[in-house]
Amino acid sequence: MELLIAALLMGFLGGGHCVAMCGSLSMAVGFSVPRDKNFILYSFFISLGRILGYGAIGFIASVFMQSIVGLTSGGVFVLSIISSILMIGIGLHIARINSLVLYTEKLGTFIQPIIDPIKKRLLPIDSIPKCMAYGLFWGLLPCGLVYTALSMSLTAPNALLGGLVMFMFGLGTLPTLVGLTAFNSKLNSILEQSYVRLFLGSIVILMALFNLFMTLQKTNSFS
Repeated sequence: MELLIAALLMGFLGGGHCVAMCGSLSMAVGFSVPRDKNFILYSFFISLGRILGYGAIGFIASVFMQSIVGLTSGGVFVLSIISSILMIGIGLHIARINSLVLYTEKLGTFIQPIIDPIKKRLLPIDSIPKCMAYGLFWGLLPCGLVYTALSMSLTAPNALLGGLVMFMFGLGTLPTLVGLTAFNSKLNSILEQSYVRLFLGSIVILMALFNLFMTLQKTNSFS
């Protein structure tokens, strides 16, 4: 349950990062929706496809990781520590203190040349299935925030929970990205305020430190 709550909060509190990384994409997608279609409805289904894609990624990655962790002793604790460090990095980035964590996005740059042509084939986004498909491929874009959430899902005790962690993370991003797509950059002006970003970043860092503390406590109990 703690993982699900943490993933949901990180997705929501990471709204500033979503604005920075996906704001222009959200705007472009908005212009790709024909004027005779329901703008808000389509933006919702695009994000729903993205969230379901996150859940699928979390489930598949967790299935793979469970088989590895089963062969190692204490491997899950190492993953928890890495996850906490990445969360601290995301918090620092949200607060605009340090953005080193964004270098993790280079891990997925090889995917973009593969998915970009597929996304272009889905334009214009004039049907619900196209919305879902576009959202699914959108979720595969390189993103340090997504990688951090994925590292959290890999620490889940089973694959189903791992998928739910990513689903909850995506659900947390829903208000920001649907808002951007449907209402232009209204939320951007709020989330770009320095004191707002500092507050949100601090919350993420505190969550990461708590997760790190709990992980180290568990590690000591097994030693």
